[in-house]
Amino acid sequence: MRSLLRFAALGLTLALSLLSPLVGGIALASEAKTQRNAILVVAFGSSMREGQRAINAVVSSVKGAFPGTEVRLAYTSRIIMRKLAKEGQHFDDPLVALSKLHAEGFTHVAVLSTHVIPGEEYEDLSAIVGAFNYMRDHGSKSGFEAIALSRPLLWSPEDFDKMAAILNRAYGKDRTRAVVFMGHGSPHPAEGAYARLQTVSLRTNPNFVFGTVEGTPSLDDVVSTLKHGKFKRALLVPFMLVAGDHAHNDMAGPEDESWKSVLSKEGIRVDVHLAGLGENPEVRALLVEHLREAAKEAGF
Repeated sequence: MRSLLRFAALGLTLALSLLSPLVGGIALASEAKTQRNAILVVAFGSSMREGQRAINAVVSSVKGAFPGTEVRLAYTSRIIMRKLAKEGQHFDDPLVALSKLHAEGFTHVAVLSTHVIPGEEYEDLSAIVGAFNYMRDHGSKSGFEAIALSRPLLWSPEDFDKMAAILNRAYGKDRTRAVVFMGHGSPHPAEGAYARLQTVSLRTNPNFVFGTVEGTPSLDDVVSTLKHGKFKRALLVPFMLVAGDHAHNDMAGPEDESWKSVLSKEGIRVDVHLAGLGENPEVRALLVEHLREAAKEAGF
């Protein structure tokens, strides 16, 4: 990891030197100066209006919680960024966004991760933040005075308890149906968070079932659980920040392989709720709670 951070630090230094003329020729900070705070919200991104609505809601909540603080948004999906660029919408990735903040003279930065689990993408973001810290600790002029990364939604035991309670308040009133939450999934060991949340949720609502598009628990696992519980009705809900392509197509699409179609073929009456986690004010409050901890670590 140390060699990885050194490599990333070299790349960051090069990026900063290339970016400086692109941000109006602002010189990189080389001396102690008045503290200037900034927040960078990082999301996978979405090219769908509904998905962008959820992300924008998170940004609005952050601005409301930190009035007067510079708040910016970065996307991690280059595919989405390229697609949006063709439509005239331009987003920076986290590296470029942080480099610009540094070049503009911001000294203390809190980075908000909107990831659900601490998987590969979270680790990539952590490496970027770690590289800036590495540069600061080794005397480079390219590091912030302080930068910190928030933890993802599901990190501590308290996070799992809070999320289970949030979901129960949002979807737990009707006990005559199952509520199936579709997560993304990951080959990363952090994927175990879905099974853990399933266990925690069972304490408050035995009708909650968690599955993933690209991992474990799978759709087959979901079907098996529903059959075992003899459920005749199910509500499908995306367990992702945004209700994007996976939610509209893999979960609720008309194709035979979609979750809705598969469950319907099993004789289950299926309803769909196409709203991402970012549209839930309680989830946004949890993100802001995590951000406050990162901001405190960053010195503001």
